[in-house]
Amino acid sequence: MFLTQNKILLIKREAVYGTDSAPTVAANAVDAKGIKIDYQYDVLPRDIVRNTLSPVAPIIGQRSVEISFMLEIKWSGTKGTVARLSDALVACGLAETVSAGSSVIYKPTDVAALSATIWLYELQDTGNCRLHKITGAMGTPSLVIENGKIAGIELKFQGIANDPTEAAAPATPTWETVIPPICESATLTLNSVALIAQSLKIDLNNEIVKRDDLNSAAGLKGFALVGRKPSGSINPEAVLAATYDFYADFKAATSRALSIVIGTAAGNKLTITAPKLVIDKLGNADRGGIGSHDVGFELVGNTGGDELQLKFE
Repeated sequence: MFLTQNKILLIKREAVYGTDSAPTVAANAVDAKGIKIDYQYDVLPRDIVRNTLSPVAPIIGQRSVEISFMLEIKWSGTKGTVARLSDALVACGLAETVSAGSSVIYKPTDVAALSATIWLYELQDTGNCRLHKITGAMGTPSLVIENGKIAGIELKFQGIANDPTEAAAPATPTWETVIPPICESATLTLNSVALIAQSLKIDLNNEIVKRDDLNSAAGLKGFALVGRKPSGSINPEAVLAATYDFYADFKAATSRALSIVIGTAAGNKLTITAPKLVIDKLGNADRGGIGSHDVGFELVGNTGGDELQLKFE
């Protein structure tokens, strides 16, 4: 019997696209939740004419796989040292800049993005397990930030499908010991104005497409990141125009800078900045009897490849 709670997820960036990077439970296990895997096989009907109305069995064509899960936003505990979350970020089209002893910064890349290998162990109560291996995985991230809670990053990857295998359970994983920060005292500002908001969501909205190939197994070379359209939402308390004129910014499509800080401990602090946020939706809402704004927005580039920055320090 498989136990839904007993799973181990590993993720490791690939040196060569589609080549299994062989993640290990000692170095690449991540704290994930809401794991869902979906094998996407093209079922090809055989609508041939015979002397019967009974259908002929279909056959399977192109094959791929999609996996989604959420990771806690936490870092290595050491400034300028990457965390296990880093391999998921670079496989979502974010370029990594490491400044030893100082910070690790991620920004959207305009060149070929890296990929990752993802292994998922599903354990039985007998001690055996099923192992899913996904290679050439590329994805899109969504940051979910709510007051008083643990910040998370929802991830959806597409990759090359490999047949699941039966295996003995791996050794006990080495998990990260850093505790994620709580979303509080976050210094949230828009255009340098402090906002009283309950939640913020930012979605990179990467466009991941298949690379069809007659020469490749299953007719699939892999996947490529070909575009992005970052967007998000925020729900600040309603204020007078003298404090912040949301309506004027919406009407004029004025771009404003967004900033928020999560955590305070060295090696476990994240500063999110977006230099040009443009409101594309504005409405009134009720947050527990307090009037608020329902604000949707797009993030656009300033000089290019800089519409969003994640700085861990």
